[in-house]
Amino acid sequence: MEGSRATRSGTPTVKAKEDNRQVSTVLPGIMAKLLFPTGYQEMKSIEQIMKDTTLDWTVVRIVNPNVKHSGQGYSISLGDTKAKMGVSRENVARCMYDIARNNEFIRQMPIVFNE
Repeated sequence: MEGSRATRSGTPTVKAKEDNRQVSTVLPGIMAKLLFPTGYQEMKSIEQIMKDTTLDWTVVRIVNPNVKHSGQGYSISLGDTKAKMGVSRENVARCMYDIARNNEFIRQMPIVFNE
C-alpha cells in the first residue's frame, strides 16, 4: 500500500546494519537465544519480514522495559553509539509516538533507552 508505514517494537535481537558490537546490541540476542528460544526465533522472523518488505517501517528496539520512569526523557542509538540497558514503558510509548508523528527513522531500527 503506497504511503503506508508500520512502527513496531522489538529487541536488539533484531539486527540493524548500523549495529556495532557492544553490550546493548549483542547481549540481548545471546540472552534471548538461550533463555527464550521461541521468542528469539519469532524476532528473527520479524527481522526478515521487515527487511524484505517494500513498506516503510521503523522497529523501535527496547531492552528491559521494566525500568522505572525517572521523569527524564529518552535517548536513541541506531546501534552505532552506546545505549543503556533499560527504558521505562512511558519512554517507549513517547518515543514511538514521536517517531510516528515526525516520520523519522524510516527503514531504521533505533534502540530507545532512558537518559
